[in-house]
Amino acid sequence: MIGLNSTTLKFKLEIERIGNVLDLDELKIKEAMESGKTTLISSRFFNKGIYRVRNASNGRFENMAMNIDKIGAVTYEGLVKELGEGCVDKSLWKEVPEGDVIFFYSLKLENDFVK
Repeated sequence: MIGLNSTTLKFKLEIERIGNVLDLDELKIKEAMESGKTTLISSRFFNKGIYRVRNASNGRFENMAMNIDKIGAVTYEGLVKELGEGCVDKSLWKEVPEGDVIFFYSLKLENDFVK
């Protein structure tokens, strides 16, 4: 099996062929286009890899792909203990069972693998 890194890839894939989809809001899309990177906080777990971007505001696919580069996870209690209750937005955990984790993602604009 060939790994997905730019040194071994000899081809580029049309963006329409990417099967994994990541919903980002317009602010995150703009940030990624301007700086080449952004972050995501989600109660859902996503594997590392390349995702086609769908605009969460209007449901349209963007002509861009993001690579999930790094993943972190923390419980509400752990984050409150680390930062203090006033620094933690409890609404982020509304879809997360008590004691479970929420995920933090580092995303990079994907240019090597996608046409």
